[in-house]
Amino acid sequence: MGEDYRFGDTYRETVALTGGRRIRLRPIRATDKEFLIEGFEQLSEEARYARFMTHKTSLNDRELKYLTEVDGVNHFAMIAVQPKMVTRHRAVGTARFVRLTDSPETAEPAVTIVDAFHGKGLGSIMLTRLLEAAWERDIRWFRSELLAGNVAMKRLLESLADETKFAPSGDGCLVATFPVPEPDRTPTEPNLLKRTALYRVLAQVAGADIRVRQRVTQPPPEPE
Repeated sequence: MGEDYRFGDTYRETVALTGGRRIRLRPIRATDKEFLIEGFEQLSEEARYARFMTHKTSLNDRELKYLTEVDGVNHFAMIAVQPKMVTRHRAVGTARFVRLTDSPETAEPAVTIVDAFHGKGLGSIMLTRLLEAAWERDIRWFRSELLAGNVAMKRLLESLADETKFAPSGDGCLVATFPVPEPDRTPTEPNLLKRTALYRVLAQVAGADIRVRQRVTQPPPEPE
């Protein structure tokens, strides 16, 4: 991963959540597989389905490799860790984007926050950092999938920018492509970000109130 990136290999940040809990953010590592297993176990069945669009009970070795052994440029991922004084640390959230090979300025974002940390501001913070990391890697568009009948979400996406585009993807869904704002146009204070239409859109990727069917990128099949 390039060292010129603010959100590169050396990135470390401690953030304070609502209620005073302190969480550490850093790039994900290949050694974080156990963290992801434990975090997956903390998700409700509904949250797992919203993220994988299937009923999953565990992550297999191929998925864990794909989710943790990233290049930091085309597949960027960060992890939120709750430090412990006595017992071991635990992961409470991840945020990532995967660049599209046929459209290098476009990426699919995904944010996962364990159920116990919903509503504490962690999602807002990680979404802000994800936007900044995407911009410095020349990502200018995010793409997500939603149900074609979700009129409220479609209008919200349209309100982001005139450049927002929709295309049918089959199975009653639309693919929405919307611009990533420049960092100086992105509120750095999470409470300010929460008031923007952009946050409300990206919050759907994290599984919020409006039901959005997100097409989560899956690891490529193993070669024959």
